Amino acid sequence: MKTLKFLTNLVFILSIMTTALIGCKDDDNVTVTPEVKIPDGEALQEKYAEHLNEASQTFQVDAESGGSVTGEKGTYLYFNANSMVDADGNDVTGNIDIELIELYDKAQMLLGDKPTRGRQEDGSIATLVSGGEFFINATQNGEQLQLKPGIGFQIVVETDSLDMDMQLFVNENGDCLEADCEVIWEEAKGRLEAGDAQGGNGDGGGAYYGLADNFGWTNIDRWYSDPRPKTTLYVDVPEDYDNTNCSVFLSYDGEPAALAKFDVYDEETGLFTEHYGQIPIGLEVHFIVLSVIDDQYYYAIQGATITEDHVELIGDLSPTTEAELIQMVEDLP
Repeated sequence: MKTLKFLTNLVFILSIMTTALIGCKDDDNVTVTPEVKIPDGEALQEKYAEHLNEASQTFQVDAESGGSVTGEKGTYLYFNANSMVDADGNDVTGNIDIELIELYDKAQMLLGDKPTRGRQEDGSIATLVSGGEFFINATQNGEQLQLKPGIGFQIVVETDSLDMDMQLFVNENGDCLEADCEVIWEEAKGRLEAGDAQGGNGDGGGAYYGLADNFGWTNIDRWYSDPRPKTTLYVDVPEDYDNTNCSVFLSYDGEPAALAKFDVYDEETGLFTEHYGQIPIGLEVHFIVLSVIDDQYYYAIQGATITEDHVELIGDLSPTTEAELIQMVEDLP
């Protein structure tokens, strides 16, 4: 009887162990679906706005006596006495708040989504080379102020590489007084002069003296010029990326502040392009694709030499930090 009871118990134990092993084996063979990384277009736009907000500086000037302010990067602004009115057209008295954002290099322009694209007289969009982009605004107690007709304010930007072809540009949407609004530059002719200067953000080589009669975005630029034959350029981004959740930029090698943006997207082909066909064949460039996933930047940077009807195939995007991204863009030729 003892032998029979022992054998019965042994069979029972082996049965339990077999069931357990089978269960473990089934668990081991369960396919775990990897987490899908979804590009977030709204988060990307929020990143642009956050960067501009962090770059914003605020100063105070007496409205009746006027005065000057100097930004962290050397931008000098001078406001004339009694030059502003409130929304009802009344002269402003007391202190006013001056907001200033300074973007001098393509890394800052990229993170603020402020490419150097301008509209020419024929309506086409072309690339600009920038000497600095600036958001300038004046408020009092949170209320928007306006400049009196015929009275502007002065912008002085010092540089060690004075370019006599530079002109003053403004946002074609002059009614937009938000820093994160979309900007397409248009020329404000006859409002910029160049001359000697000392100190500032350059090495004393010279300065641009501009007279602005509008608040919002202002830019010191010249049109990019290249005599080589031109072509249209296309960019093929990875699957799951499109114009709703990523931005595609073009950095011109050898130009510290020339940053184009691909503002046309073909839903049928899935290709980004620029719509004016003015990219020089043989131009050396770097493509930059930027997106946000789980509140983190994802990017791709690829160098290329432009060929006729060039199609750039972008590889996978990789995670990065803002500091790393700035350094990578600053290190571009």
